[in-house]
Amino acid sequence: MKILVLGVLGFLMVLSAFPAAFATSSVPFNGSGTGTFTDTSPTTVLIIGTGYYDHLGLTTLRFPSTITGPAGCGGFTATEQDDYTSASGDSVFLTVHDTICPTSTPNAFQLTGSFTVTGGTGRFIDASGSGTVHASVTFTSATSGTFSGTQAGTITY
Repeated sequence: MKILVLGVLGFLMVLSAFPAAFATSSVPFNGSGTGTFTDTSPTTVLIIGTGYYDHLGLTTLRFPSTITGPAGCGGFTATEQDDYTSASGDSVFLTVHDTICPTSTPNAFQLTGSFTVTGGTGRFIDASGSGTVHASVTFTSATSGTFSGTQAGTITY
């Protein structure tokens, strides 16, 4: 019994000497992307594009978005369910809450928002994190347009 107790204590001492090797930590999750959007109904939009993001590299973007109401700036608010897919096929999922405000340029808007990482696939299956997004949005027709944006935040996986 004494040998077992000493063995367990020795193992615990080794673990305590290297806690970083056994713990997850938040790392930057920053990047930028560009693409297009198309209205799919009076209150829904499909946003697609490509970008480059920390821990994903070259990334395919797919962001179904639902308009949730008016914004105090004269624009509108929306919620996105984002899928960032890396070249390897691993995905990160985000929920994003946006405020989209008109600018002084016709058909141009500024988007600001916050995101929460809600999981993913592959190495991101239990991912978590949060951050902010900023984008320039331009309507090129009544139902479609382009975007260019950045994000800054952290992810744990």
